[in-house]
Amino acid sequence: MIIQAVSTIGMLCSHCGKLQLKTLSVFSFVHLGKNSFICTCGTPLLTLISFESKKIGIEYSCIYCGTPHHLVTRRELIWGEQPLRLGCSDKELPVGYIGPESRVMELCTEIKKNFVRLASELTSDQEDLDVMTDDFFVVYGVIEILGRLVERKKLGCKCGNHNLTVEILPESVELICDLCKAMGIIYTDNKDILRILEQMGAITLEENEMRIINDSLKGNHRKNIITEVE
Repeated sequence: MIIQAVSTIGMLCSHCGKLQLKTLSVFSFVHLGKNSFICTCGTPLLTLISFESKKIGIEYSCIYCGTPHHLVTRRELIWGEQPLRLGCSDKELPVGYIGPESRVMELCTEIKKNFVRLASELTSDQEDLDVMTDDFFVVYGVIEILGRLVERKKLGCKCGNHNLTVEILPESVELICDLCKAMGIIYTDNKDILRILEQMGAITLEENEMRIINDSLKGNHRKNIITEVE
């Protein structure tokens, strides 16, 4: 087996969903028995711990189930020619790989495709919405539903504009009409918004007004779906 001096870690961040690529050197364990990596958003990605038995323990966050996973493997597999798979035992899907850079980047492209496919399926399956535990899934689900509304011409503004601007913020998705400056706010801090949007079937902004498309279980848990903001 050929042992490489450097391996690449590639995985999706469990919080923001971005693909992260990190470099891992074989010499990093000479003096340190533990290496940790974080996403550019500040979320922990992965921690490797070296044992005297020439084995390495790996703990990594999972974008699918939202819980950390643990793996113990032989040291040489980290720097081998074949990528080491980091998987989700719940979904039986890979969340990342460690290995040669070119192969890891290729495999991570497939991870991204699988994630997009799964998120799309979840937004159309009411029962499976209960397994969505991560904020990123909710944001992606909202975008998927809005996309379907656009295809059916069910998203627009009463001023006649059906080409709304969509802005993704940390806790919400905003719909903006560039013609009359109307705005709709969709809070994304709870997965129940996906059911609400599916039940609505259409979203129409009021001309020159700001509206909350949902209250996202905030405040007084108002029952009305669309609430005007004064």
